[in-house]
Amino acid sequence: MVPHCSRRSLLSRRSALAGLGSGLVGIGAVRASGDDGSASHDDSALDWPMARYDAAGTGYNPDAAGPKDGARVAWRREPDEFSGPSAAPILLGDTLYATGGSLLALDAATGETRFSHAGAYRSSPARAPAEAYTTDTLAVATRRTVVGLNADGGFGLFDREFGVERWRGPRRNSALSVLYSVPPVAVGGTVYAAMPNSRYVVALNASSGRERWRASPGDELRRLAVRDGRVFAVNWPYRATAYDAATGELLWRTDLDEQMVLAPTATSEGVVVPDRTGVTLLDAADGSVRWRADHGGNATEGAAAVAEGTVYVQSSTGGRLHALALDTGEELWSAPDFTEGTPVVADGVVYGRNYDELVALDAADGSVRWRYESRLPLSTPAVGDGAVYFVARDRIVALEEDR
Repeated sequence: MVPHCSRRSLLSRRSALAGLGSGLVGIGAVRASGDDGSASHDDSALDWPMARYDAAGTGYNPDAAGPKDGARVAWRREPDEFSGPSAAPILLGDTLYATGGSLLALDAATGETRFSHAGAYRSSPARAPAEAYTTDTLAVATRRTVVGLNADGGFGLFDREFGVERWRGPRRNSALSVLYSVPPVAVGGTVYAAMPNSRYVVALNASSGRERWRASPGDELRRLAVRDGRVFAVNWPYRATAYDAATGELLWRTDLDEQMVLAPTATSEGVVVPDRTGVTLLDAADGSVRWRADHGGNATEGAAAVAEGTVYVQSSTGGRLHALALDTGEELWSAPDFTEGTPVVADGVVYGRNYDELVALDAADGSVRWRYESRLPLSTPAVGDGAVYFVARDRIVALEEDR
């Protein structure tokens, strides 16, 4: 695993003063390029670079592994001035990032704070390579817009902090205040986001925040899914839409049977769209319905994870986690005692959030491997090299195998 902290930008006092004099926002060094002009970037196979792992929203990293047969607390931290809506953390190399009244970067092995930056951040961050910088950009939603932050935290000068915030996206003027904004996703050097308190989807340049295109699917947008050059969006009521990821051109629009539609997951078989009472698989090319499975629940939040040809989705009424065949929608198994939420999958284990409890299930048959009770509402977890991480209101927790 490549240490993420080794990619920190180092600026001299003289270059920092020169940057301040030029009035540039988001100070940082120019990213080194290879002979072909492409930017160099070190990725770890064990990264969990955005909420639900990837832009498609699968919640599955085939290289990651968490505790399987039992779990114990590796570390628990309650940083000062950290509290929020339990947005999912992300993992880049050996650094864990969490948002809650601040952007917080922790050593993934020990939980020690590497840096923090105060700000009204209301979503999970998404990592995007930024051609203009030597370090990554973290895109995160606020109440009114999406901002780009330096993943290495900037630098201090004269008791002040510089270079953390690189850009702000289009601003939405609204008197509404939301506790949790929809997390952005990133593909290459582009950030795709459902703008807070709006009916717009935007594509932004990860280096500058410049708007590349904008579309208007409708109100109450959920997290986007991006795969194979298409952006998939859902919103209340009934609506699912697809756009060309490069141009924003509308490719198709489909109305579903349920008003309450939840965040999509893009797969090789199509687009998985959960809703209040079931799950629908849409054809990614034209939006036609391939299958529909009812679970009889009453879900108002959450999304499906997809791994190795299986869809995992939680319902609320009756409280179950369901495993469905991706190609047919046939139920393979279901497990009781779950509220609505977003599961993730790693190394044959499904990690499901049951409000204040994290439950590890065998992905093959749904049998319970272990339970961890926090007594506080949990975020969707992230999985790394033998550990699973989550936010529980004012604390960040890492669990490891109980040996």
